[in-house]
Amino acid sequence: MGKSYHWMDRVQVLDDLDRITTEQAGVVILSAGSPGTTPLPGWAPVVADVRSAYLGTARRAGSGTYPEPTETYQSTVERSPFSTIEVVPFDQTVVRSTEELIGLQLSNSYSTPAQLGEQKEPFEEDLRRALLAYDPLGRYEETIRTEALIATR
Repeated sequence: MGKSYHWMDRVQVLDDLDRITTEQAGVVILSAGSPGTTPLPGWAPVVADVRSAYLGTARRAGSGTYPEPTETYQSTVERSPFSTIEVVPFDQTVVRSTEELIGLQLSNSYSTPAQLGEQKEPFEEDLRRALLAYDPLGRYEETIRTEALIATR
């Protein structure tokens, strides 16, 4: 599983996987790591400020808001039949242009074109202006942390 596990009933999914898989089966969850393990890039507050101006501070999802999980993936998995856990982190540095960073924001569930509606073009313009004020060269570097949580019986 990748960036989908947070949308699921995590306990139920693990129970279902336990029921339908063999004894040798395992679960791998790829994520951005536990909160706080990857420092936010300097430009992140710039994006957050513009997004908040258009969509508010609550993280949107579909027609509602996204409830932040109260428990880490690892804590949930440790209570499951897949309780033998190994976490393998890896980092990658990515440099994006202004347009790529705007595109990334539009691909996130909390700031899609559907969420923005008629405000999409003004959002893009304001975000472009704010990003270029932050870095006139239009070069935005970020270290992306990915963790593979490998869980077996």
